[in-house]
This record gives sequence, C-alpha cells and structure tokens, in this order.
Amino acid sequence: MSTEPRRSRRPRSQSPEEQPRRVRRRRHARSHDDEPSRRSRRLRGQIPEETLLQQVCFICQRDIHIDSLAMCQRTPCCGVFTHRRCYQEMERRVLTCGNCRRVIDDIQPEVVLETDEEMGEDDDDAATFVLPSGSNRAFVRFERELERYRSESRPNHCHHEGSYLWYELPYDLDPDIWRLYYVRLRNFVILFPDRDLYIHGIVQLPVEPTREVRAILYRLFIYNTPFALYDLIRIQRFRLFFRRVEGLRSIVIQFVHLLPYPGGPSTYPEDGLWT
Repeated sequence: MSTEPRRSRRPRSQSPEEQPRRVRRRRHARSHDDEPSRRSRRLRGQIPEETLLQQVCFICQRDIHIDSLAMCQRTPCCGVFTHRRCYQEMERRVLTCGNCRRVIDDIQPEVVLETDEEMGEDDDDAATFVLPSGSNRAFVRFERELERYRSESRPNHCHHEGSYLWYELPYDLDPDIWRLYYVRLRNFVILFPDRDLYIHGIVQLPVEPTREVRAILYRLFIYNTPFALYDLIRIQRFRLFFRRVEGLRSIVIQFVHLLPYPGGPSTYPEDGLWT
C-alpha cells in the first residue's frame, strides 16, 4: 500500500455557465435584497397620494383647490364645481346659469349643510357684486336698450341680403348668436362691473379671413352692443379666432364667451383697436 498522504481535492473555479443552477438562483435571490420594498404607501407609513383638483370657478374665475371643497358646491344643472357664495349670488341676480345657460328657476337647488365654522367664517377674499357708484342709471339704460333690440328683432335685421354690410360679406349668419350675446352681456355687467370686456369665440368662414373680413365681424358685434354698456365697462376688446372652412356656405360663430381677461395676446395684432 502507498503511504503517501492523501491530498485534499479543491474544486477548480468554475465559470458562471458551469456553476450549478441552484447557486446562481441563490445569488440572484440575494441581489433582490438591495431593491426597495414594493409595499403600498399605507404599509410604509406614508399618506396616500392626492390627485390635484384643476378647476376654475366660472363665476369669479379663481382656482378651486381641493382643500376648499367644503366651501364649494356643484351646480344642480350641469354639475360643475363653484364657490358656494358665488353661486348663491349668481342665483340671486340672474335667471340663467352662467355655464350651461339653463334657467335657474326650473332647477331644484342643491341642499348644502354648512358647519358652524363655515357659518361664522367671514370670507374676506369673496368677490362683491356691487355696481360702481353712479352706474345704476346706466344699467337701467342698458337693460332698456337690450329690450329695445329684442322688440325690434335686431338680430334678424343686422346681416341679411340688402343690409349695410351684406355686399361686403354676402353670407348668412344665424341670428340666434346675437340673442345669446345679449344674455351674456347682461350677465357680464352684473358679475364683473367696471372691468375690461374681452369677447372670446371661434368664427368659421367660407372665405379667407382677411383683415377687411374680420373688421366686418367686429362691426356686427359693435352694432349689437348697447351704447349704455360702455358706461358699465372699461373697454371692449376681441379675442376671436377666424378660420376658413371649405364647403361652408354661411358664417358660423361658436363658443362665444365674455370674460374680464384676454387669455393671451391677440392672434391678429394688425387689427389695432379691435383687439
């Protein structure tokens, strides 16, 4: 028998491809220990994420924050969030909703229960709907002019074949747009007294919207604006967007809104005082 001492056999180093599959699995499992936990925010002791509420009160044009929802309410007609005091003041002063144009009296009002803190809280930032001093007579004249426009059917006679501007722009225009314009003029004067008036909207035309064509539309708006309005506002400007539509046979005015801010620079600075 051989008396040589038995040599210990050391395993030779193996490449990663030659390593047993279980060893690689064990190392792979240990590598996940350094990854962050996938537990929910509640299990990690963090507050849940809140989705930001991005909405503006269409009456006072102020942002509605999620922290102030207790002081807001949805309109019963179109379900839009508004400040409660703004809506109550609008409901007291006008007959139609400023957002969807429905008659407020025909809608069942929403019942809102206030807390004791809310009832005793005095909101200093709430907008006041008081006409400037000396403007009550102008408002009466303004309403009389509006009523005269309606009784004379001015919307039906301002632009038609044979009218003053027809030969410069011989295309029909739906007269209902002016009836809507009258309602929104009155609402604007009540909600935003002594403010700048910007007329926003989209005008679709069957011809190219040249400077002369745009001036005709501006003049039609001025023609349907009571003169007494200018004693109740600071200035009147237009933020209309004009575009030509192939195949169109009449003038279409859409999305008319009267706001106390421009919403950006005019698209047609060459129109001068109109914009």
